[in-house]
Amino acid sequence: MRLVATEYLSLDGVFEEPGKWSFPFFDEEAGQFKWNELQASDALLLGRNTYEGFAAAWPTMPGTGEFGEKMNSMPKYVVSSTLDKVEWAGSKLITGNVFDEVRKLKKAPPGSLALRQRAALQCAGAREPDRSLPIHAAPDHPRQRQALVCRRC
Repeated sequence: MRLVATEYLSLDGVFEEPGKWSFPFFDEEAGQFKWNELQASDALLLGRNTYEGFAAAWPTMPGTGEFGEKMNSMPKYVVSSTLDKVEWAGSKLITGNVFDEVRKLKKAPPGSLALRQRAALQCAGAREPDRSLPIHAAPDHPRQRQALVCRRC
């Protein structure tokens, strides 16, 4: 599988939880981008925070149509050092060496492993060769900034 990471980034470099600032910029074009991205994905690679947010919302969200059906039915690999179990249908917990586990997933049959997370898992993914990083850019916003460059990488 090919690892494909998508990140929300404002033009002034804000790289943080998109749910806190990106909604005013989410239009039909952004919706089509997310739809195409999901349709091209065969599995999701999620960090704990993203998993918890998605697992709390997607299984019970009304009116999600085909997008929600795919989100709820596709395989999901969850990276966490604190979770003991994952209950969202199709989820598998990764607690060991993230790099080794991602390498194993990448050796699976052809397809696309979509990385959905915050900065910490993105930084870990940045070390992996053969990955794609589409960026959804939005205009400047006044929220507190988080550095685009991960100091732990």
